[in-house]
Amino acid sequence: MSCRFHCLNEVLAPLSGKLTSARRSSQDDRQSTLPDPAQALACFLSIARTIAGPTEYDTVLRNFANGLRSLIPHDHLDIVLLHASGIQICYEARLHTSWSQLKNRLKPTECSPIRDVLWGNADHILTDDAWQDDRFHFDGADNAPIFEANLHSRIIVPLRVKGEITGSLAISSHRTAQYDERLVEIAQGAADLVAAYLFALERGREARDAAVAESEARGREEALRLGAQNLTEGMEQERQRLGMDLHDQTLADLARLSRRLAKVRSAGRFDEEMLLSIEHDLENSLVELRGIVEDMKPGVLQLFGFADAIEAHLQRCTANLKSAVETQLIDASRGIVDTLPESVTVSLYRMVQEAINNAVKHAEARRIEVQLVVEAPCLYIRIRDDGIGIASPEHVQHGGIANIHTRAALVFATVSITQVDQGCGTQVELCMPLPADMLETLEVAR
Repeated sequence: MSCRFHCLNEVLAPLSGKLTSARRSSQDDRQSTLPDPAQALACFLSIARTIAGPTEYDTVLRNFANGLRSLIPHDHLDIVLLHASGIQICYEARLHTSWSQLKNRLKPTECSPIRDVLWGNADHILTDDAWQDDRFHFDGADNAPIFEANLHSRIIVPLRVKGEITGSLAISSHRTAQYDERLVEIAQGAADLVAAYLFALERGREARDAAVAESEARGREEALRLGAQNLTEGMEQERQRLGMDLHDQTLADLARLSRRLAKVRSAGRFDEEMLLSIEHDLENSLVELRGIVEDMKPGVLQLFGFADAIEAHLQRCTANLKSAVETQLIDASRGIVDTLPESVTVSLYRMVQEAINNAVKHAEARRIEVQLVVEAPCLYIRIRDDGIGIASPEHVQHGGIANIHTRAALVFATVSITQVDQGCGTQVELCMPLPADMLETLEVAR
């Protein structure tokens, strides 16, 4: 504690001398009155105590502004902190303007109306009326809050840490001709007092943000690792399923046909009805084999494109069902899927394929609709059925649906699965962010 007040004394000692000198020499009769050195010292000590505990910027700035107001009356106070690459962030007290809007807090310093101080081109800025001062008004200046918040008299001084400018302190009043050079000295002393503390807060915030980002990155990496592992296991299970389908269905059918042909040959005669039956069974085996091959390598996708491949898969899945299923493909994507990298296109196809398969096998659906639409900045693919819906949330954590989530994560897409029509039906929505140049091309083509 003694070290802290020793450092504070180093800041206040020269300021006390300046206050005394200014009081003796100045005869200015402006509205603001200069406090005596003892009052200033007490105020600065009070400010130091109130900002020493909190770690939130808004609380620190509010306490700082309330303490400083007894020395420099003001209606608005803001702190600007410089960041890398010519970007700054603003925090405000008493009045809040677009300078500190949360959605757009980071702004280029070149647009700041106080950039001369931030760049070190001016020791400070003192103005009787910011509305009429050309220093605040230039092409591209972010100066609208000066008028919107009715800011006239202004003092702007730099924040410095280890001799480097780290930001600025701006004090403003609704009145004109409210401040003079004497108060600039007090403002600079206040800036020197708070600069190191804000610098430490900023470094602490950056360290916390970096730790959170690292933790989130590790979490995403672990999730992708587990997802890839699950996907690999799922692919292995799919290979086993295909192997069993070939063995139990196609190979069994071909073996049966072989035995029948051997029987015909050994009989030494050709029965036309038997040959027609063999031909029919052989055609069925070929259809089944083509379906298996198409599942392994989507030829229609490569030859005719994404929309045609989805439509072909819908027809193939519903062709031989006992109950008719109505299908519809609504393509409002203007072929954008086919312009994506092949790996992404195939992944999207596999996800849609799995969603359709689930609707056919498990949902008891009478209608399946697939919609492709671009709603900037994303491509949306929605697979909707009118079936029995998802029985429980656990169903989205296993099997084919889990594979959809994993495939989506690997291509930076997102998946949402929702019930529709009060539980009667399911919608699987895939959201694929699109590159900016692709969106611009689409906009031009309109």
